[in-house]
This record gives sequence, structure tokens and C-alpha cells, in this order.
Amino acid sequence: MAAAAPALTLAPRLTGLAGALDSGPLLGSGHLDASGLTGVALSWFGADPHEVVATVRARVDGAWLAPVDVRADHGHGPEASDGRTHSPAVLIPPADRLEITLTRSGARDLRLHPLAARPRTLDFAAVAPTIVEPIPGLQIIERSSWTDVDRLGAPDCVIGSSLDAPGCRSDVGIRHAVVHHTVTPNGYSASDVPALLRGIQQHHMGVRGWYDIGYNFVVDRFGRIWQARQAELLEPVVGGHTLGLNAESVGVAVLGTFTSATPDPAVRDAIGRLLGWKLSLHGVDPMGHTLVRSSGGDYAEPGDMVDVRNISGHRDHQQTSCPGNGIDNHLDEIRATAAELVPVYGHLSPRYALDAVTLDGWAMDRFDPAGVVEVDVVVDGGAPVTLLADGAVPGLDADYPGAGDDHGFHHLVPIDLDTTSIVVTARAGDGRTAGLMNLRLFATFIDVEPDRFFAPGVRFLREKELTTGTGPGLFEPMDEVTRGQMATFLHRFMDEPDPADRSPFTDLDPDGFYVEAVDWLHGAGITTGTTPTTFSPGEFVTRGQMATFLWRLCGRIPPSEPNRFDDVPATAYYARPVTWLAETGITVGTGPTTFSPDRVVTRGEMATFLHRLATTAAAWTVTPPPSPVEIPVEG
Repeated sequence: MAAAAPALTLAPRLTGLAGALDSGPLLGSGHLDASGLTGVALSWFGADPHEVVATVRARVDGAWLAPVDVRADHGHGPEASDGRTHSPAVLIPPADRLEITLTRSGARDLRLHPLAARPRTLDFAAVAPTIVEPIPGLQIIERSSWTDVDRLGAPDCVIGSSLDAPGCRSDVGIRHAVVHHTVTPNGYSASDVPALLRGIQQHHMGVRGWYDIGYNFVVDRFGRIWQARQAELLEPVVGGHTLGLNAESVGVAVLGTFTSATPDPAVRDAIGRLLGWKLSLHGVDPMGHTLVRSSGGDYAEPGDMVDVRNISGHRDHQQTSCPGNGIDNHLDEIRATAAELVPVYGHLSPRYALDAVTLDGWAMDRFDPAGVVEVDVVVDGGAPVTLLADGAVPGLDADYPGAGDDHGFHHLVPIDLDTTSIVVTARAGDGRTAGLMNLRLFATFIDVEPDRFFAPGVRFLREKELTTGTGPGLFEPMDEVTRGQMATFLHRFMDEPDPADRSPFTDLDPDGFYVEAVDWLHGAGITTGTTPTTFSPGEFVTRGQMATFLWRLCGRIPPSEPNRFDDVPATAYYARPVTWLAETGITVGTGPTTFSPDRVVTRGEMATFLHRLATTAAAWTVTPPPSPVEIPVEG
């Protein structure tokens, strides 16, 4: 993660402003020593997100550059938020002085975030960048040429949104592209660009707390294309650039401010060629539009299906001026450039079930819109099943005149626990192709990566029919587990024994899915509740509570080894359970000397604990406790 300079109130470092910025209306100007800075950012509470709260200008070689307006970075980024309003990173060419002018009094707890340039372990002036050329005439500078900071090793994102998006794959691929500008000065030199990109990365990761730089690609004012977000170039990688529409989009930002300025033709051509290549990998028509699911924003509620242009400006999706009139006015030109690289395209909507994936879609040849396109479906690398895209697609000719409405296809793919991939490719008569889907599965789920620690546990739960997931195709391994869900997991794990009697808990919904499980847990002495009359089924399970549940389930076996976790007090109700879990190898802790007993358990962790419990013989060597013990409550 890029090291973040601490947030500062402006007064100690910014000469000319009296008082701290965390109280009352405050207007005026001040100066900041900019030596060693790549830029600055501001954050605050309050104020209209569209209002300018400050201006920043830099002094370079004795001359003051034009001021840059600072307003909310509205609609950018992943769906996660720390609750504060953030500005974009205000990046500067090498400067010795900054002037910051506060223009609005509505902002509260205004903080300055200096962005210090990282030591240049990669000297761009001395070392030639690494360039890849995926198709003739399209050159992309690899990420390693400007940064050695990896994306954070973070949880899998939830399919369908980019909450906690660490650069994971979209389940269906990329369906559209969004164009941005970075709202930074335009007068930078070619050699300034790596430092400016590092400044954006530091702002996104170190200040905003994102897992990586938000944009997938950045184009500089010289028409050079830079790989930004970390991933394989061919992968459909979720970005963090457009709030609500990250999961199925690729984000391209032009480095600079184009509110009125127009990017050079070389820049516009680079955007078009980049998006033509990227969208062609996923069978997307740059001239078309499609329906995608939003996770919320200015123009949509979470879960809404919204119609988007396949290449659009950020302002089409949020109340923002991004990417500026200078770019937005040229989007038709960019779309036309991209379309030259996408001769075959289509759309596919998969529907998931535990035993099948249903494929409904359409495909078309730009050069023969009335012709039939073949669609190959390949499961786990086997022989293709070839379909003809000649079914009815009512209304298609309204969007594609002359195409007719016979370009659709439908196919059902049976799956089981061992199905790992479904690849769908559209193919024109002369062999030109476009990928419509490259779906990966693990144990019938689309959101479980096979190399994650919880994968064996998830497969175990599916094999034993202990879970069907949270919805079609989804296990959601990073979701937190409630006490009601934990009770149900344990009840199913023990083959759903009948409860001996009703529990005394008065906070159980009579129709709740967990009632029988909680009754059994209480009757078996596995739970005493959070109070004598409450179980708190909707509260999340902590790791300490989880350890206690499992320990009691297996007969309260006294541990024979001492506790090795510094954060597990000997007097805690979970001390013996945690020590026993570590002794049997069911847990290795969150660190060499930490267990994190108060941290909430995720579904992936729950799967792992139950899998280890089922395969650990020592856990089932039950020794009766030496005498009756008063069992404390679990929380």
C-alpha cells in the first residue's frame, strides 16, 4: 500500500490561515511548502458536493499556475466509503509552493492530505518502460513501469458490485466503458507522468483506503496509454472509478482537466483504439448500449437495471462535470474509432442455478448484419457445442437497422461441483471472433476463487449439502455470519437432530429459519444465549463466540496445552475454547500470537472452521468435564 501522509489541519503547516479547520466558518488563503509533494487532497464533512470548497494553485519555476477548483470527487470510486467527502487528488508538476484558498464556509472538519512522491525505485528517465502491444498499433505501458506498489491482498469482491473491489473479475466480463478526466493541471511534462500516477495511487489507496488505483487505464496528454489498476490486461477486471457501475465496466481516465480544454487528436485516438481493443475482447459494440445492474448512484437505486451507452462519459451516470466538455463533445468520434476494431459483437445474460447455467444472448456481424453468427460454448476446455445465433430478438432491428430480429440463442449448460469454466465465443463466417463470456466457477459458485484459504471449506459445505449459497451462483464468502446463521450451520453439520424442547429465548422470530436450530443448540448445552432470555439471532458472531460454540459442540474437551494468544485473557469465557481450537489445529489464529476474538466471523471462515472440524479426529475424542461447570454467557 502506498504510504499515506497524515491528514493535517491546515493551520500548523499552512501559513496565512488562523485557527484550525475543524470548527466554524473559515475563509481565506494560505501557503504550503510543496517541496517533495506530488500533490494534495482535501476531505471534509458537509457542504454541497457540487460546490467549490477551495482552490489550489502551484508555484513552478517562480510562476504561479492557474488555480484548480476543489470540489467533491463525486461519483468516483468503489461503493465503500469512510463517510467523509473527499476531493480528487490535486496533482502538481514539481512545485516549491502551494496556495490554498478556502471559498465555502459549509465544510466542516476540513483536512489536508499531502501526497508525498514515493522514492523512485523505478527511474523512468533512466529505464525504458515495459510496453506491450496486444494488437498492431496499440501500445500499453505496463503498470510495473510506474509503480512497484501492489494492490492490497483484499477479500473477493461481491459479484454484482465493487464493494471491497480488489481487482477481481466480473462474472460476465466487461459490458461497457466509462471515460473520465483526473481534474489535474494540463501542463505536465512527459517525465512527470509516473510521479503523477503514483500520486493518484497514493490518494486512492493511502487517503481514500481503496485497494488500488481506481482507473483501469490512464491516457496522458501525449497519447500514451498506461495500465493503472493491477490485473492481467486480458481479464475483465472490476474497477473503482464510477460509483454504482464498476462491476461490469472498464474505466479510462485522461490525465488532466478538460472542463473547457480539448484533448489533442492523439489522445482521442488512443482512447478509441484502447476501448476498441478492450471491448472487442468481450463482444461489446462500441456504438451500442446495454442494460446493466446498478448498485446505486445519483440516477439509480441499488439493484436497478439501467440502460447505458457502451462508451459513455462519467457525467452520464452521476451529477458531475467529468470528463469535461472537451472530452464529452468528442465521445462520438471515440466510439467510431473503437468500432473499427469490433467487427463481431453481442450480449449474453447468464442465469445461475446449483445444477445449471442458462445462457441467453444474441450476436451480430457488423459487416453482415443480416447474416447468421455461430456461437461456440466450451465447458472446461472440452469440445465446443456450436449454436446458431438465428433466434428471435424482438426489437433488435430498432437499435441495429437492417439486422432483423433473428440473432438470438439459448442454451442450458449442466454443471456440477467439478465444473470450472464456461467460455462462449461468437464467430463470423470468415473466422472473426468475439468473446461473449469467460465464466469461472468453483463448487457451482461464481464468487469463490479456488486459491483462497476458504475454498476447500466451501466445497466441503456443498458436497455435504450444508449450504446452497446466498443466492443463485453466490456463496458470498466475505459476508459476516449472524448468530442465527451460525446456529443453522451447526444444526445441519450435525445432521439436523430434533430439539428436545423449546428454548427460553423470547427474541426468536417464530417463523425464523433458525428457530429449530437454536432450540437444539440450547437443549444440547451448546448455547446459553446472550442473556437467559435472549439469543440475539441477528447479531454477528465473533470469533470468540464461534470458538465457544465449536468447543461445546465437541464435548468441552479440556485443552492440554497453554494458551498461546496474547489477546485471549485467561479469564475470558472463550479462553479454553480458543486454546482447544489451536491445539487441535482448527485455528491458527490471525497472527502468530493473536486470535482476534472480537472480530466478526465471515462465511468463508465459517466454512473453513467446519471443514477442519469435520476432518480433525482429535476434535471428536470427547472427554467428559471433571465436574459440573457454570458456563458463562457467550458475549
